[in-house]
Amino acid sequence: MIYLLLDSSNTYLSVGLVKNKQVMDKISYPCFQRQSEYMVMEISKLLKRNHLKMKQINGVVVSIGPGSYTGIRIALTIAKVMSYALNIPLYPLSTLAINQIIDHDSIVLFNARSNRSYIAAFSKNKRLLKDQVMNNDEVKKYLVQHPKFLLVGDLEYLKLKGKKVDVIKNMSLLMNKVKPVKNPNLVKPVYLKESY
Repeated sequence: MIYLLLDSSNTYLSVGLVKNKQVMDKISYPCFQRQSEYMVMEISKLLKRNHLKMKQINGVVVSIGPGSYTGIRIALTIAKVMSYALNIPLYPLSTLAINQIIDHDSIVLFNARSNRSYIAAFSKNKRLLKDQVMNNDEVKKYLVQHPKFLLVGDLEYLKLKGKKVDVIKNMSLLMNKVKPVKNPNLVKPVYLKESY
């Protein structure tokens, strides 16, 4: 079974291929603009490099947010079209979950603008704090309460440093923990800002 993995929810554009639960190949780099142009091109490049046709893909795994409004929609739209056109399942994953440090205590943070952060916390792949938007002052208090947790994410806005993770590898590990969606129209992006 071959799966295509897509993430453009934040500052990186990541595309990967997984076969039999192992990452075959991946492309990942910072991409702040024009992700819609690059993602389709990178998918084609990855398939060609691995001598695969689109019809050989058995499922598509995609991060659905929270994160960049445009970035989330790009990867999710491509994933929905592929799922529908190829009649393959779609696996939706939280952007914060795919950025955790699996098998370690970690807090994942991304800039939600207006002095707010997207935040989630994990302890050895168990969720401690659900995906949410939190005021940055509250985030700092939460970090003080969890000093041994490793930080992950785009943390420059908080003047913090964090660990880097392999998003494609994490997606390949986490995809088996969500139910595949057979009807791609049922998958909705997660923005969180409206509910704050």
